[in-house]
Amino acid sequence: MSAERKAVDQTVDALSKMIRAHAGGLELIDLSADGVVTVKYTGMCAGCQYRPVTTASSVRPALLAVAGVTDVVVLGTRISAEAEARLAQELAPYAVQARVTRIVQRSAWSDS
Repeated sequence: MSAERKAVDQTVDALSKMIRAHAGGLELIDLSADGVVTVKYTGMCAGCQYRPVTTASSVRPALLAVAGVTDVVVLGTRISAEAEARLAQELAPYAVQARVTRIVQRSAWSDS
């Protein structure tokens, strides 16, 4: 099952709105037929040293929650998948990923 383009667009847009608080954004680069979403950070977030935290806590979980999305590729990422997984594990007790995903989903679907 492939991801629906509209749902991915809405999720990226909702994430970008949140990221704008940091003078940055998120841009959808590609959605492959097999559900791989490719994004990149823009603005001040493009060079931010905290991108891995934002990716692990917000971007990846929110996009993976979209039906049909199988993976998320963030261009310009400079940490390993293992390091990002450790970040996600460290954040798990705070339920950041779940809260952000709910907020993004509400925002994405309220715009439709």
